[in-house]
Amino acid sequence: MNTLPNGLPPPQAAVPQAERDEHTRSRLLRAAVQVFNKKGYSAASVREIVELASVTKPALYYHFGSKEGVFQAILLEGLEAFRTTAAKAVAMPGTTRERLTRLCEDLYGLFMENVPVIQVVHRAFHDPAGNAPDFDLVEVERVLGGALKEIVEAGVASGELRAVRSEDVALAVIGVIGSAASRHLHPSLEPVSPARLRRVLDLVFDGVFRERREQGDEKP
Repeated sequence: MNTLPNGLPPPQAAVPQAERDEHTRSRLLRAAVQVFNKKGYSAASVREIVELASVTKPALYYHFGSKEGVFQAILLEGLEAFRTTAAKAVAMPGTTRERLTRLCEDLYGLFMENVPVIQVVHRAFHDPAGNAPDFDLVEVERVLGGALKEIVEAGVASGELRAVRSEDVALAVIGVIGSAASRHLHPSLEPVSPARLRRVLDLVFDGVFRERREQGDEKP
């Protein structure tokens, strides 16, 4: 059970039995995403979240402890979905290129399914008030970098890839996915479709997979 902002647990009697289930928790999360997206983290209130979710205020404290707790739960669930999607792509069979492409497409698909959540995170961590809860956003890059490293090193070992540094491939791929994702956060920019993402990835992978023309073309 979570605690109230004053550190005390919400009284059991204050939380209706019907609001202690996962359904209520999910409703609160969905409502919080909408409120945070509309108002920003700093301006959003617990009252607005519970009213939109049509539950009592003690229910939010019961499940999350505070407004910050709701925000942290949104981020943690998003990160867990990211980890799961990356792990599935790494475990899939196929050529190195197929696995790399699937990893990128699956993660981009996950992003497109959760644009409102990404908008909440983007807005909160660029809030001029600087009141965003503490959260290690670099963990997303670590997860992606680790998945790419595993696939690339396997490809180099099998001879499918020329001798490249996995961190260089990771940087290139992260750049492509990050650039494509950022276009969904700005209404004035045209979103990148999955088909266009694949074309751009092909440009990157053509450089990774091509046969080296000269032995001395590798740069440090």
